[in-house]
Amino acid sequence: MIKNIIFDLSEVIISGYHLEVIGIIEKNAKIAGDVFLERKLETLDVFLDAMRGKFSEDEYIEKLLEGMNWNIDKKELKRLIRQGLNIAVKGTMEIVKKLKCQYNLILLSDHIKEWVEYILENNAKLAIFEYQYFSYHYGLLKTDEGCFEYILKDLGIVPEETIFIDDSLENVEMARKSGIDGIIFTNAKELRKELNKRGVFLDENWN
Repeated sequence: MIKNIIFDLSEVIISGYHLEVIGIIEKNAKIAGDVFLERKLETLDVFLDAMRGKFSEDEYIEKLLEGMNWNIDKKELKRLIRQGLNIAVKGTMEIVKKLKCQYNLILLSDHIKEWVEYILENNAKLAIFEYQYFSYHYGLLKTDEGCFEYILKDLGIVPEETIFIDDSLENVEMARKSGIDGIIFTNAKELRKELNKRGVFLDENWN
């Protein structure tokens, strides 16, 4: 019997540091999207460690800008990134609200500390998640060994009673290795169907 549902944040509930951000930067800073994406990939190790809490946002942004001839400073880049971190994914919060009374809802996100502070300040609705875990708190990403075991142990829950929802196949596969059933998120309609397959019904008449 399912008792616990773990939700990813970025691209499941609200937008993250992905396509929305790249589009905003391309439009406002006149940096081609493919150029910005390439630089993101070049500095990926620093970004991942920033999400583990090893670097600050400023340190990451400085590394991102290092050696680039972009007509944008650190302050402006931080502002533009924030614009893309706050766009709701259609339909997901409606599902979360219907699950609230019957299940333990857990938020699990790989994120940079300063971005989470901004997101929580501007998204009071996320308080619906009684339990919230961010990677910088405990130094582990979802792809790191031991991440899901840490969450299970900290909450005192068992994998057989838990579902994990994420847009990343890699993250879902890591959850499955820990015995947690995983759903790859594509959109809210498909999520309803996948929950239904697992005996999680949001209401009597949805289809």
